[in-house]
Amino acid sequence: MKHTFKAIIITAICALFSTNGIAQIDHWEKLVGANDTWQYRVGNSEPSSSWMNASFSASSWSSGTGGIGYGDGDDSTVIINCASLYMRRSFTVSNLNAIEALILNADYDDGFVAYLNGTEIARANVDTLTPPYNYNPPTWREAKMYQGGEAVTFVVNKAIWQGLLTNGTNILAVHTINHSGANSSDMSARYWLHCGVTTATQIHATPAAWFDFDCFESPVAIMRINTFEETIPDDPSIRGIMEIVWNDTATNHASYGVPTDLITNIEIEKRGRWSQFVYPKNGYAIETKDFHWEDTDVSPLQMPMEEDWTLHGPYGDRSFMRNVLAMHLANKQGNYASRTRFVELFINGDYEGLYVMMEKIKRGEDRVDIAKLKPDEISGDDVTGGYIFKTDWEPVDWRSSFSMLVDTTKIPYTYAYPKRKNIVQQQETYIQDYVDDWEHSMQNTTVTYNGKYWHQYMDLASFVDFFLMMEITKDIDAYRASTYYYKKKDSNGGKIHAGPVWDFNFAFGLVDYCQGYLPNGYMFSGNWCSGTNPAWWEDLVYTPQFADAVNCRWKELRTTVWHKDSITDFIAGNESLLTSVAARNHARWPLMGSNPSAVKYVAATFSGDVELVEDWLMDRIDWLDSNMIGADCILNQNEIDAVASDVIVYPNPTSGICTVTSPVLFENVKIRSNTGEIVAIIQTDNRYVGEKIILDLQGLVSGMYSLEFVSSEVQFVKKIAIVH
Repeated sequence: MKHTFKAIIITAICALFSTNGIAQIDHWEKLVGANDTWQYRVGNSEPSSSWMNASFSASSWSSGTGGIGYGDGDDSTVIINCASLYMRRSFTVSNLNAIEALILNADYDDGFVAYLNGTEIARANVDTLTPPYNYNPPTWREAKMYQGGEAVTFVVNKAIWQGLLTNGTNILAVHTINHSGANSSDMSARYWLHCGVTTATQIHATPAAWFDFDCFESPVAIMRINTFEETIPDDPSIRGIMEIVWNDTATNHASYGVPTDLITNIEIEKRGRWSQFVYPKNGYAIETKDFHWEDTDVSPLQMPMEEDWTLHGPYGDRSFMRNVLAMHLANKQGNYASRTRFVELFINGDYEGLYVMMEKIKRGEDRVDIAKLKPDEISGDDVTGGYIFKTDWEPVDWRSSFSMLVDTTKIPYTYAYPKRKNIVQQQETYIQDYVDDWEHSMQNTTVTYNGKYWHQYMDLASFVDFFLMMEITKDIDAYRASTYYYKKKDSNGGKIHAGPVWDFNFAFGLVDYCQGYLPNGYMFSGNWCSGTNPAWWEDLVYTPQFADAVNCRWKELRTTVWHKDSITDFIAGNESLLTSVAARNHARWPLMGSNPSAVKYVAATFSGDVELVEDWLMDRIDWLDSNMIGADCILNQNEIDAVASDVIVYPNPTSGICTVTSPVLFENVKIRSNTGEIVAIIQTDNRYVGEKIILDLQGLVSGMYSLEFVSSEVQFVKKIAIVH
């Protein structure tokens, strides 16, 4: 519901939020009102093709006071049933140079196209370029105002109207169209045109009593979403239009400015499993659509082309930057994490505060770069990837063979790509079996499972980075929710990767439960929340090779991209950017003297909230410096793979005697049958680097065997066939 202001209050708001660099709106005035006298033509046949032009003579048309319709409570002029209605209203502009913005308001049933001096300036619920009189809008829509609702708000593009509007007489023409044509039981047609004026002098009429539009200039992008006064549901999504006002060479962007960055159709719905039901400020999921409402890729705010986006609305996080900071840290690791952009959001003309536009996690060259998996790819290398799956609360597509850390419930997994509606049975079987083998391998990381060690199922480096992201942020949902994994095709490595990271609005010391507000303690184990983590994460942490890799990587990051100075500089830059924005957001979403649900600390000012984040993070880093798992740096997984590739076993197949050449020393070689049984252990620790190892396998029956090479730093497996 809009906040209703009288014209004098609107003037004050515009003056308060104006800054230098953009023509400043002093107040709003009315050029056309719904209750004015309009010329109109009942649309049961086609009018002249020039009916919307300023030069067209409508002397043969009827005239009447608006609104015009079937007399259902909001109509001053009642007309007969018709497929559509054509309306014209002339108005006078007295000082064109003083006009900085135009806003069209519309209350209609069911669709319309509006024209200024013959050129289209707005439309709704019309999917054809020039609708005929008997066009049928795609959906039914009821007028809102007679029910206590609001008129739809359209900020008219200045790049269009600036070349149309003239001093003197102008024409606003509107074609209102009925769903189901003349058979429809109702019609409403009420339209207003307001202008933002840069002078203090009143030039035209005062605005409608209900009219308001927050005019300000922002250092971040302005996003305007119009769902035509339809309430955005949780599900299903509804249609709308999205506009973005932004220019990378400008320091400020007007709330009423020209959407030079993007104009696109969208489908939008609410998102957030918990927050949308607890916090008044909602998040949204958006799919961009073309003119015909088909999926279309766009590039908002210089982000790579895609169609799926999210709008994160920080409410409990009064620094507004927890998700942004987390994605920054992950990107600095060299991993893909969602790009982020701050925007100030309007929905249906109402100011909704500061939001973060983010990329939805999905397969794509500029997102999770894995192969496309088609429904007919069900065998061989084809079926091995790519996949994206996650652990989350719901929905659950399959459950692990293993339990959570304390909770005895089996670990839940959800398909993210392919989606559950697209994945075929053979692909489900493959990925579930692979994950099951991987999980089994982590139950005892000193031995192989189905011929592979644990690190041969998974990309060690990605799990190391993921662990550090969960722990530096102390994300309260770490490991157990919004935790994504992806698997590439076997021909492209074939391992499971951890990530991309996601959802840090309850991180960085924000929450009052599970010790999330304390800068000490781990999230992988040791508190109430970690009880619902997959138990194998703890097994992984207690594996020396993993722990040492984490320790080594932590030291590397801390002296480079995660240096305290780099992090505090990033926080300070965002604080400077958002200072004026925060004031508007706080006015829109005041806390009324109490902390939001689940939030431990809230400062009295925006700078205080930023300080809470920074101080907590510096303390957290200090604690991790002193308590990091592992002891020393070891070979990373790329180096392990390089060593494995340099170890040569020949001949293979062999009749029983084979030779091994290796650039490194091993303690022993374990030989396992294809059932996993150790059939021989050959000690190799008393040899020199480069010395050949002769393996006598003549006593083994024909078949496939695994040669496990083991040292203090590496473990890997080579396959060999014995043929007698």
